[in-house]
Amino acid sequence: MPISSYFAYFTAYRLNVVARFATAIFGGYVLTALSISVMSLLLPVSEVDAVLFSVCLSVLIHCLIFIAVFAIKPLRFLFAGLLLLTTLQWMLLLILKG
Repeated sequence: MPISSYFAYFTAYRLNVVARFATAIFGGYVLTALSISVMSLLLPVSEVDAVLFSVCLSVLIHCLIFIAVFAIKPLRFLFAGLLLLTTLQWMLLLILKG
């Protein structure tokens, strides 16, 4: 196998990892922020307790998103899933805020 094939393979692999890290960091941040907002509105406790609880859970949510980004094989499904979840939570937030 020529050297150029190895270079192309490892370059594609590295770009895939960089794309996943960027998606995990930025997409995870957006999805976590929306999750916190929706959760703080839906929890049946006082506003202060709901915000504190949802902020405490934000670390877990972002960690789970980070794991899911590297667990899903095709990048198309990953981007589509994050976009779908973000859109649904955004719409739910708009409905709840009125």
